[in-house]
Amino acid sequence: MSDLAAAAAAELAALEAAGRLRRRPLIDSPDGRVVQLRDQGGRRTLVNWASNDYLGASGELTVRNGAARALRSFGAGSGAARLLAGGLAIHRRLELALARWLGCEEVLLTTTGFQANLAAVTSLVGDGDAVVLDRLCHASLYDGARLSGARLHRFLHNDPADLARVLAGCAGARRRLVCVESVYSMDGDEAPLAPIAAVCREHGAVLLVDEAHALGVLGAGGRGLCAELGVRPDVLVATCSKSLGSQGGIIAAAAPVVELVVNRGRPFIYSTAPVPAAAGAACAALDLLRRDPGLPAALLARAAGLRQGLAAQGWSVPAGRTPIVPVLVGGEAETLALAARLRELGHYAPAIRPPTVPEGSCRLRLTVTLAHRDADVRRLLKVMEGIRKKEEGGRRKEEGLP
Repeated sequence: MSDLAAAAAAELAALEAAGRLRRRPLIDSPDGRVVQLRDQGGRRTLVNWASNDYLGASGELTVRNGAARALRSFGAGSGAARLLAGGLAIHRRLELALARWLGCEEVLLTTTGFQANLAAVTSLVGDGDAVVLDRLCHASLYDGARLSGARLHRFLHNDPADLARVLAGCAGARRRLVCVESVYSMDGDEAPLAPIAAVCREHGAVLLVDEAHALGVLGAGGRGLCAELGVRPDVLVATCSKSLGSQGGIIAAAAPVVELVVNRGRPFIYSTAPVPAAAGAACAALDLLRRDPGLPAALLARAAGLRQGLAAQGWSVPAGRTPIVPVLVGGEAETLALAARLRELGHYAPAIRPPTVPEGSCRLRLTVTLAHRDADVRRLLKVMEGIRKKEEGGRRKEEGLP
């Protein structure tokens, strides 16, 4: 074994000892509702509570047909970056459809949502500028801030007053870019976008809002939390990989801003364009949302049933309305044990551990989708109730109570 391999093995052993070692699950997914998980126990079919395909769009026949049509028309791959030979008509069709739907001047499609944030941030700020992030922003925004060369600042989560304090402290920067998420992926909580936007206007700062977990979920017809609250950020970033059941990043802004990203956004410039099937699927999913704008409301109602049921059982579940329903556990070992017990009982909900969440706040992150059935929610609640009662019985026995 080489020195590098030996050092890597030692680091992996330390991660495993801390309960933070990650392994790639081997999953066969016949639809968005269940997964077939392969492990030492063989292949098992489990109800899937780990998907971000909130509307179940990836399994819809019309969305699959959209992908198939694009595959037949344009081939399996795009073949190049978009500024070379990879800019296909299906990519532009999706951009124009998204611009009309979101009511913005222009949209740029990137290969992933992670790349969209990297490209947007590194195009808009650099040396002499400041990037101000909510402390719970996604890793892609943190990486974009670090790669940009701008000075990185953070403000307390969802705290407009602290944002104002931070912006006042970096008033000398050439440009100040504030980055927030409309819905945060690990807690499912919503940002106070109107007060945040007001603070940005007062201090002359640029506002970028990542709507990855709100698009297709909140707002009229699923247009996101910004649309629901009447907030117009300078840049809106989102993804096709969640409610649109496909793949690809979205940057929506005024036309000059988007063209600046086209010319300066290295993650966009130097990446092969999205595969045609992904863009075709996203177009079809967008058509699905336009035809049935009531889908987001149905999703929120199903999520509310699970959230309320778990809270009634005594689980630590933060208040909220989104389909992200976290069950806060605490330590790594306890969370891994709960996830393993759920797998034994037919439900797939991986443990979320540091560095994804802060130490001591490990959790199960349950996500509800329209692919789930009401019976799936009832069965999960019944299983969680059984686990809860067993835990309480064990504690009472330890304390010598009847």
